[in-house]
Amino acid sequence: MSIRKKLLVNINQSKNTRMDVSIDSIKGGWKTDILTHMSRYDKIASLMISESKRLGRPITILDLGCGELWPLRVLLVAYWVKKSEVVSKFTGYDIDPACLKEHKYWPNSGGAINDSKWLKLFNGEVRIQDLTVEPELDIPDSSIDFFYCTEVIEHMKPEFVEPWLSDVCRTMRSGGLAYISTPNSDGSNKKLPKDHVYEWGYDELWDLFELYFDVESVVGTFAKMPSINKAQKEYLAGDREEGWEDWQVKLIEERFGNQWRRVILAVPYPDVANNCAWMLRKQ
Repeated sequence: MSIRKKLLVNINQSKNTRMDVSIDSIKGGWKTDILTHMSRYDKIASLMISESKRLGRPITILDLGCGELWPLRVLLVAYWVKKSEVVSKFTGYDIDPACLKEHKYWPNSGGAINDSKWLKLFNGEVRIQDLTVEPELDIPDSSIDFFYCTEVIEHMKPEFVEPWLSDVCRTMRSGGLAYISTPNSDGSNKKLPKDHVYEWGYDELWDLFELYFDVESVVGTFAKMPSINKAQKEYLAGDREEGWEDWQVKLIEERFGNQWRRVILAVPYPDVANNCAWMLRKQ
């Protein structure tokens, strides 16, 4: 379920939406977009663990458009790891002051999120800032190990994205990891959702990210079945380098329902997917 909140202060006409995954889970609203959000949160939590292991120490994390901090909550609840060995410091930014309140289903419900005991386990802090007005972050140079930003870019005018992305790059250590997800206009619906301002194309995103990062990988996070089927035929005909073999598709169809299939089968076809996830390394 989408919750669209009118921002009281919104100089540059950005748009704000929250996907209430908790309510959708209670009501069984497990549509493709909700499943995609859930899979992102789990992936990001997994990346926190793998990066801390790779570096041999707890990591510093930056989240832009942090919302209700779902990736961090997933790490807390779903993974049996010692949190202090994974995260040394977490900083989240969002445009919406509502993010300063704790989630209604958690201890400290309605209280200040920065006072929540679980967030203090991660040395965590949430800050409110409109990046279209103030793109520079109050974070030291070369101090961030892992940066992620999910479903934010499309909610602001395109001219406002590169300034804050440039500053994010300033804050990151050399070789730091970035995970960014956003719609791909080449595979998305022609009519924009009410809460989207501009959806970047696949090649546009490549050009943007390569200004500051090396692109390690890009995958589709969900796609329309006709787009998947067309890409699948192209792969089997030898016109694509990556794709699914027929036997793999059959196994996925045996195991998963229609909503999950749109998420899973989109992975090797980011150029035609509705939405993509980019894994990037600081140059």
